[in-house]
Amino acid sequence: MKRTTTDSNNIPKSTTLVALDGYIVHINPITKNNTNDNHHYSFIICLEDQSTVKIMEYLSKVPFCFLYNRLQESIKNGRAASITSLRQQNNQYTCTISSKLIDKDLNFRPDCIRVKTINMLKKETNDQLCTVEAKVCSISDEVAVVFEQNQFKRVQKMKKKVTIGDSTGALEMTIWDGHFNQLLLGNSYHIKLLKVRVYSDQISLTGTTDTSFITIDDLPNVIDEVDSTIHRYKTEKGKIVSILKNDNHYICQCCGGINIIDQAGVVSCNDCHSRLLKDKNIVDDYFKISISTMSNEQYNLKITKSLLMLILSENNSDFIQPNDCFDNEPNFNDCSLTVQFTYSETTGIISDISILNDIELHHQNDNAVEP
Repeated sequence: MKRTTTDSNNIPKSTTLVALDGYIVHINPITKNNTNDNHHYSFIICLEDQSTVKIMEYLSKVPFCFLYNRLQESIKNGRAASITSLRQQNNQYTCTISSKLIDKDLNFRPDCIRVKTINMLKKETNDQLCTVEAKVCSISDEVAVVFEQNQFKRVQKMKKKVTIGDSTGALEMTIWDGHFNQLLLGNSYHIKLLKVRVYSDQISLTGTTDTSFITIDDLPNVIDEVDSTIHRYKTEKGKIVSILKNDNHYICQCCGGINIIDQAGVVSCNDCHSRLLKDKNIVDDYFKISISTMSNEQYNLKITKSLLMLILSENNSDFIQPNDCFDNEPNFNDCSLTVQFTYSETTGIISDISILNDIELHHQNDNAVEP
């Protein structure tokens, strides 16, 4: 008697086809494949959550596609569309022979093609697509970059660093060899579908194969100095719980001693004579402050001595004595003020703080008890 067993791992899994609704914001031209005579193209759709998805369509040796014509019509008429019967695998989308474009009416517009200022881009998230109008302020020399496609093949590409700016700021933009001939120093451009790169609260821009450059009239009052730092600020209201001095005393890393001299940017140990260059990023003029909000959240932040003196002086002019208050930490124990404060989510440093008056307190309490 013969029995046949089937390995379930060898059975092809059925693929569920999906549809995406949004706006077609870009279509790449139909291109011949590198490895054979067939063709392909890609297009980008912007979804309701403002994310973007690139969709691939693979063609035969004949570079014609009815869907391609419908995509072009969709861009022309400005309407939204539904792309049906897409195959999804590993977050990648591919058209099938059944894929169609159906016109739709949606209650949003694509944000990635809306022109934004350089300063507004600092609110964008990593890998977001954006559109700007900016002037080319500087262009670096070419730099070779090697990409490893697989364990047998490496590809070298050339890139340049370009500084672009408008009246609100300037950022660094990376372009690749395919865009070198599209930019001239000193010209202004409508730059569509740049990719935002955010790393360690630093922002930069990168051109992709989908990025386009359209020459526009020269922009006035352009800033050419790059400021890539992202400053994220948040404003809250709460009650001061405690104020403590910041511990700025060094302990010798070599011997563990505390017989330390801090002078001229060098920290020296009198016991073992080891020395350490003081970190320039360390600022001693800060106090630790804890604030509890009405929603029972506690913030442990830092505040400068000058800003703290200002808020305490506002509360009671007799409270502040230049030497007494800050030299004696227990003087802060009675400070239970209700304040509105703004702090940096990057550094945890308070940039603005003010005492809430009775009217503001009453309004805040009313809002807190609302269902």
